[in-house]
Amino acid sequence: MLPSVKAGLLLAAGLSGTALLCPLCGGGIQTAGAQNAPVAAQAPDTATVRLHISRMTCGSCPTTARLALKKLPGVYGATVTLHDSLGVVRYDPRQVTPDQIAAHLTRLTGFGATVQAR
Repeated sequence: MLPSVKAGLLLAAGLSGTALLCPLCGGGIQTAGAQNAPVAAQAPDTATVRLHISRMTCGSCPTTARLALKKLPGVYGATVTLHDSLGVVRYDPRQVTPDQIAAHLTRLTGFGATVQAR
């Protein structure tokens, strides 16, 4: 992995109060400063939503999307793949809705996110 990509991913993880821009495609995520996101345990009523994520253009875009999704309270985890523009998010339906998850991702990263029907 390129050193600049590694540095960019550290910034995306919230270790610095700056705007992260992907060194390859210019996409980015806004960070508000050092934040320690609590590690959420798997709740018994976890739901899963599939998102179509557009405008991802490089290999670091899925990591940017995944880190942004994990910043949302109620999201336990996410996987994002570039080749099929798919995000799969595990979340607590008592805290957040699929539409809120998609809007959060779009707001933080600029990627387009739409909820896929099951």
